[in-house]
Amino acid sequence: MQDERDNQSSSWVVLEEESVEDPQKAKKQLKQARKARKKQKRTRHGLRNGMIAAVSLVIVYCILVFSHIPFIEKWRTIYIETAMGTMNHQWLATLFLPQSVIDDVMNGRLVLELQQEDDNSTWQAEADFDDPQDAIDTWSDIQDQFSEAYAEIDQESFAAFMKKHRKDEVLDEDGYLLIDAADYDEKDTGITTIYGDPVCAIDTRNGIVIVTLRGDGYSGRMAIVKNPGQVKLAVSRTLGSSGSYLKDMCRQNNAILGINASGFSDPEGSGNGGEAFGMIMTDGMACRPDLDTTMKIISIDTANRLNVTNTLPAGTRDAMQFSPALIINGRQLISGSSGWGLQPRSVIGQTAEGQILMAVIDGRQPGYSIGITLGDLTDILYRYGAYQASNLDGGSSAVMYYRGRDITRSSAVTPEKGRHIPNAWIVTAN
Repeated sequence: MQDERDNQSSSWVVLEEESVEDPQKAKKQLKQARKARKKQKRTRHGLRNGMIAAVSLVIVYCILVFSHIPFIEKWRTIYIETAMGTMNHQWLATLFLPQSVIDDVMNGRLVLELQQEDDNSTWQAEADFDDPQDAIDTWSDIQDQFSEAYAEIDQESFAAFMKKHRKDEVLDEDGYLLIDAADYDEKDTGITTIYGDPVCAIDTRNGIVIVTLRGDGYSGRMAIVKNPGQVKLAVSRTLGSSGSYLKDMCRQNNAILGINASGFSDPEGSGNGGEAFGMIMTDGMACRPDLDTTMKIISIDTANRLNVTNTLPAGTRDAMQFSPALIINGRQLISGSSGWGLQPRSVIGQTAEGQILMAVIDGRQPGYSIGITLGDLTDILYRYGAYQASNLDGGSSAVMYYRGRDITRSSAVTPEKGRHIPNAWIVTAN
C-alpha cells in the first residue's frame, strides 16, 4: 500500500516537472498574455471611444455648418463674412466650410447691394448749410447758448466737469473752450452725451465734439463736426504711385481732424495706397475720373450737403466712392452684419441739421476691440440723427487723426504709423 502511494507521489512530481520545465518562463508568458489581453481591451475601448468622438465631431460640425438655429446661424454668418471680408484670411472660411455655405452667405451681400441701386440722397432745396457761427465761437460768446449749440452733450455732466476745472485749464489762449482727452489711454472726462457715450473732446474753435464709442467687443471714436463747410476730401500728393499717411495729409492741408476714405488695390495686404478704387474729386476737380458702377458715390456739394448716390450730383465739390450706403434720406438701410461681418470700420454721415458725423471703430485686436458690424454702427449713426451715411474703407486702413496724432488704434502692421492711403475726409482748422 505504501509502495502504491510512493509511486503515485512520484508520478505527480514527474508530471509537474514535465508541465513546467521553467517556472520563471511560465510566469513571464502568463504575464505577457495578460498584458496582451489588456492591450486588446484598451484597443477595443480606444476604437469605440474614437468612433464615438468622430461621430460626435461630425454631428457638431453639421450642426455648426448647416443648422438654422438662430444663434448658431447668426455667428456662423458673421464668421464667414468676417473671414471673406479680409484679403489674407479667407482661408479661415474656405478651409473648413463648404463653398455652397459660403456662397449662400455672401450672396446676401450681393442682394443687398443690388437693392441699393435705386437709393439716392435727396435734400430739400432750402437745405443749404452755411457756417453755424453760433457753434464756433469763444467761450464767453457761446456760454449762454452752449446747451443749444451742443445739444448732444449731457449738460449736467458738462457742468460737473466745468465746476472741477479752472477756466485756464479748459480755455485756449484765445478764449475758445478746448477739452482734449482724446488719447485712447487717457482717463474719461466724465462728460457724456445725452445717449450716455463718453465725451473725450470739445473744441469750440473748430466746432468739434469727439465721442468714445464702446460696446460688446468694440471700441472707437466718433467726431461730430458742426460746420460741414470745413469738411473736405484731401488727396495724397503722390496718388497713382503711392498713398500717404493720414497724419501727413492732415498736416499738409491744415486739418484739425481726419479719417481715411477710399479703398485701394491691396494684394496680399501689401498695397501702398497708390491705386484707389473709384472716382475721386477734390475742390471741383476730378483727379481720378474713373467711375466704378459697383460702388456708391459719396460726395459733398457746394451747399455743404453730403450725398450718397449712383451718379455724380450737380454742384459736387468733393467726392469718392465706396459701399454700401448705410442711411439714405433718413431711412436706415443696413441691419445686422449684412454680409460684411465684424471688422474695423470708418463711416461718414450727416444729420438733417447739417452736422457731419465721422466714426472709426478699431478692430482685430482681441482684448481691446474685435470690430463692429455695419448694422450696429448704422444704429449708432441713426441714434445721433444721421440723415445720410455711407461706409468707407475699413480694415487696417481705419484710423482717426485729431490735433497732431492718431486717436484710434490702427490694426496695421505698424499701428504707430498706420497705412499709406489714397485720400481722407478732413476737417480744416479755423
